[in-house]
Amino acid sequence: MPNVFHSDIPAAAVADVQKHLDAIKALLEPYLLSLTPDERKSMLRMADKTVAFVQKTVDYATANPAFVPPFVDLAELKQDTAGMAALTPLRQQFEQLALDLDSTVMVAGSEAYANALTVYGSVKFLAKNKQPGAQAAYDDLSTRFPGSPNAGRKPAAAKA
Repeated sequence: MPNVFHSDIPAAAVADVQKHLDAIKALLEPYLLSLTPDERKSMLRMADKTVAFVQKTVDYATANPAFVPPFVDLAELKQDTAGMAALTPLRQQFEQLALDLDSTVMVAGSEAYANALTVYGSVKFLAKNKQPGAQAAYDDLSTRFPGSPNAGRKPAAAKA
């Protein structure tokens, strides 16, 4: 696979993006809610057709207050609908940005991993052929090699 990721991302650009993200978070924080996983599972979900249904229901309820049961607060229904309408475009942009970030990290990571595997294979070959320094590098890398039974373990001390 050809190398697709060719960017050196300047630390200043990352810091600037982080500053903007922090500002966005601070602006939205008073309006955002956090749900537990169980709460998320139990919520009714909105989709394109549901959005149109809710908006049309609000229109009917506004035009015909007699349609609204006394236990439904029409002002709250309108506020919930307006909040959803205001935040949905932002959520869509954030979702696209998150997907693009994830894709970029995936490509860069895949390319780095593929090249690291090639270097690891070279180190392994050189260690077998007694290249100076290669055995120590191989021992260190082999303890970190994903899927290796020794992954995460330190190499045994050399016997004198």
